[in-house]
Amino acid sequence: MHGTKAIYQKRRLRVAIYAPHFSEYSYRLAAGLARHCDVRLVLNRKDANQQWELSAIPTPLPFDTRIRDLSLRGAGAIGLPNSFRDVIAFRPDIVHCHECPEYYTAALMDLLRISSIPQVLTVHDAIPHSEGGSGTNQSEERLRGRMRSAAAHVTLHGASCIADFRSASPQFKGSVTSSMHGVLMVPPANAAPIDPIAGRILFFGRMWAYKGLDVFLDAVDMLAKRGVPHHAVVAGRGPEMTRLGARMGAMPTIEAINAYISPADTSIMFQSAAVVALPYKDATQSGVLASAFGNQRPVVASATGGIPDVVADGVNGLLVPPGDATALADALERVLTSRSLAATLHDGARQTATVALNWDRIADELFSTYRGLAGVAA
Repeated sequence: MHGTKAIYQKRRLRVAIYAPHFSEYSYRLAAGLARHCDVRLVLNRKDANQQWELSAIPTPLPFDTRIRDLSLRGAGAIGLPNSFRDVIAFRPDIVHCHECPEYYTAALMDLLRISSIPQVLTVHDAIPHSEGGSGTNQSEERLRGRMRSAAAHVTLHGASCIADFRSASPQFKGSVTSSMHGVLMVPPANAAPIDPIAGRILFFGRMWAYKGLDVFLDAVDMLAKRGVPHHAVVAGRGPEMTRLGARMGAMPTIEAINAYISPADTSIMFQSAAVVALPYKDATQSGVLASAFGNQRPVVASATGGIPDVVADGVNGLLVPPGDATALADALERVLTSRSLAATLHDGARQTATVALNWDRIADELFSTYRGLAGVAA
């Protein structure tokens, strides 16, 4: 037994990441983890490269990536079991999954419960959003429950998300740690930088009601009445783009783009923005926030959920009360009209991306967690 343990400690840990969703997140995490362990990343073809070209992400050390067609019908009849086989055949010491209310991950985690392999689950939304988003019906709640009950360890994005998780899942008996949401949509190192356009505000993402698009439009109305020069780009798809489309069409300083945004266009949008608006009515983590900082752009965001765990008021952005259009307009005006404040927040966003949201740092901390779960000494 002692000899087996010694051999186990000498070889590199093997980590399988199963990610039918969150492809860019998982790819950047895998690149960081490859410095410490052998990694196999299993992705869903439909999700891979939707928001960002994975080939543009630097990978100093190699790791194995498998891309499958995952569906409950059609090609998924083959792709789904093959993706399970990709994970199991790798003989991992740890399997890391993302919580998203779909059947692929829930089924894999159920299957792995018969093994002794510790499962790590990243919970992106500890509690469902108030209006739209994941986990808002009984079927989705059952899927979330299956995943959480199979996990030995849960990671969440900051102290607020951990508190929400403990409140929502008091019966969870495994360990829980914070693992921050690293930067997304980072421009390639060899890309020519794009300067921000004075007065440009970006509102980006999947347009659910909880994102606060109506609050944002109220704030833009106020900016126009005050005579503050601005141009607001609202880009993404979702129910709110339909509900509020006519109103946006009648607002001369709003450019509404109700369409899929290519990775190249997404990069231009973030970099050309002077500030990114996140007037969420409630929130946990935010991929849009991670993308804003990844592009070194400051934010004006609601002080709700996990956002204040990342946004330091006056350092890398400004925080406002959720649902308060006047406070949102005031904060946007401050950023758009004060060069010194904009410069300070820009530097703060860059520093946050470099330190707190750096994927190598995040991977280092996760690797320590993996070793503990696998029973491997430092």
